[in-house]
Amino acid sequence: MKRNKTIALVLVIVLAAATLLGCGGKPVLAATVGDQQVTVTQLKNSYQNSLSYASAYGYDTSTEDGITKFRDYLLNNLISSAMKIYQAKQAGITLTDEELAAAKTTADKNYQDTIDSFKDQATKAGATNVDAYAKTLLTKALVQNNTTLKKLQASMLEDAKNQTLVSKHRTELLKGIALTDEELAAKYTDELASQKTLFDKTPSEYFTYQTYSQYGYNAPAVYVPAGFFRVRQILVADEATATLIKQKIDAGEDFETLLKEYNTDPGMQSEENAAGYLVGEGASYVESFLTAALALAKDGDVSAPVQSDYGWHIIKRVSTEAAHEIPYADIKVSFDAYEQSLYQQQYYNDIVSKWVADETLVTRFPDNYASVGK
Repeated sequence: MKRNKTIALVLVIVLAAATLLGCGGKPVLAATVGDQQVTVTQLKNSYQNSLSYASAYGYDTSTEDGITKFRDYLLNNLISSAMKIYQAKQAGITLTDEELAAAKTTADKNYQDTIDSFKDQATKAGATNVDAYAKTLLTKALVQNNTTLKKLQASMLEDAKNQTLVSKHRTELLKGIALTDEELAAKYTDELASQKTLFDKTPSEYFTYQTYSQYGYNAPAVYVPAGFFRVRQILVADEATATLIKQKIDAGEDFETLLKEYNTDPGMQSEENAAGYLVGEGASYVESFLTAALALAKDGDVSAPVQSDYGWHIIKRVSTEAAHEIPYADIKVSFDAYEQSLYQQQYYNDIVSKWVADETLVTRFPDNYASVGK
């Protein structure tokens, strides 16, 4: 079993992250990649915006050695990004009018997101005039980064165009690169064996795995361990209605009939959840709901009304889930999509690694960035 390790660092869209192109005066360089530049400002911004994620990547930034390694990791990422742009241009990749228009739309959205982020800061600061305060914050950031609003917008547009170039080049490089049906079937078999080993030992890992899967960080779950059960719920807005429904259930009225009459949870009406929500230790539901559900000792038990931010819940345990495999045929589309994507990403990463290893193209200036993070 594997999880996709190529989780992109989440960079906050603020002005500091947007001035990556060194759009102020003459930039101090951290590295050059062919005719592309990686600036020290770019590296500083990347470090500041990524610092809270350092531990997730195994870097201890409380030590000087950890700071240096994390900084170098980020610099390598920036060099890789610059290399992708350089190689796309060297390959003669160009953008159509439609692609240029789409890049402009993306840049405009990123610009608006940046403006909104300053408004959010102003709101959190309790400003009486949010727009005016946000403008003050923006002006200060522009001055600190030795740039202007016009240059900021230009850098965002250039970045959007470059990302489109890189994506287009990647597509060209990956044409015909795919796992065969036999290889995909073999990967399903391997994944099933790995998940059985993990989930049978630690059932709660199933829910963690499912969460990661939703974001494409690992393959879909193909095995459900023993010990879980299904619940159905009736969700209403107020306690009085919830109490009334529970009284009707206690008096012998049918739960599903009452669900159809009162329930406001759209999830209960979907075909996907017809059998009910899967519940077990580690499931990612709101705490009050999960606690009440786990307290249901046997199939058929119904909880007292319980409150959450979503409203009032009446929960019924409907069935016990036996350990079972999810057949390859039932999950083939999503499983194959994940495996093909992972295979292609690894293939592309190998190409980029070879590019970056070319010392004739990459020049670093360590004296310029030695103080970053320290």
